[in-house]
Amino acid sequence: MTDPRRTDTGPVHSDSVDAESTPERQETRRNRANRATRGALAAVLCLEALVVLLVPRAIAQTSTGLSGTKTALLVAFALTLIGTGLLLRRRWGIGLGSALQVVLAATVVLVPVLIVVVVMFAALWLFLLRTRHQVVGTPSGWRMLIS
Repeated sequence: MTDPRRTDTGPVHSDSVDAESTPERQETRRNRANRATRGALAAVLCLEALVVLLVPRAIAQTSTGLSGTKTALLVAFALTLIGTGLLLRRRWGIGLGSALQVVLAATVVLVPVLIVVVVMFAALWLFLLRTRHQVVGTPSGWRMLIS
């Protein structure tokens, strides 16, 4: 006996067109992967901003402490990181975020203990750019920064 409430139409034949391989479906997946990787890059920038604010404050108890100038520079840099995280949907946003990775590396001059943070975040940034290149199909080399 068959159940009259059943809605399936039977087995799928192998000669039918796979809906997953249509160009429209592939483009949709590519767009979703692009948004996801840009979101992950934005999250990295926001986490960097948090770390740039918290790590120096944690070590401010040392003998040298933090001067007003260092504090102002680090707060301005953290705000720049957050602002760039909001701009990653722009074509040039990833390039700006990559340039800020170099600026983050320069903060080691102000607070030497940030070298550990710089290495971790730079590795994460490069991993996400490489993943984006593989999944979305962005150009390789320096051109991946403006796509």
